[in-house]
Amino acid sequence: MSEKRRDKRNRILREGEYQRADGRYQYRYIDENGKEKWVYSWRLDKNDPTPRGKKQELSLREKEKQIQADLFDHIVTHGGDYSVIELVEKYISLKTGVNHNTRAGYKTVINILKKDPFGKQRIDKVRLSDAKAWLIKLQQVDGKGYSSIHSIRGVLRPAFQMAVDDDLLRKNPFGL
Repeated sequence: MSEKRRDKRNRILREGEYQRADGRYQYRYIDENGKEKWVYSWRLDKNDPTPRGKKQELSLREKEKQIQADLFDHIVTHGGDYSVIELVEKYISLKTGVNHNTRAGYKTVINILKKDPFGKQRIDKVRLSDAKAWLIKLQQVDGKGYSSIHSIRGVLRPAFQMAVDDDLLRKNPFGL
């Protein structure tokens, strides 16, 4: 009879779960491309306390649950590591036969995203509240007008919808 693996608190570890020498938990899985990936957490279960001085984050088993759901639904983990600006550039590159003025509007959106930290954010980290807050910031802090914001959203919404259609995201944060 084989002995079950246990952590330092004598809890049984599931397949793919490990506890490192420093006490951090590690989960090993194979992604959709067949590559070995790891995720880490200081907590095994959601009820475990976070060690003093460590950042509050999801427990390892909560992360496992998200990964398994993404793999089951064929969603690319971490949004394919695309940033918002890279996603918009990819979307624009697929638009052919557009007018000169439309192309100029696309360049304006790209320039705005390049100057703003929002453009460097990874697409799977963008939430509905982040999208709304950023559009409000454009109006109140940056002084953009309604039509400018409408044009920017008019590029971001279909770009993020393309990411949803390509299984990079579950939900479009700009599909307000």
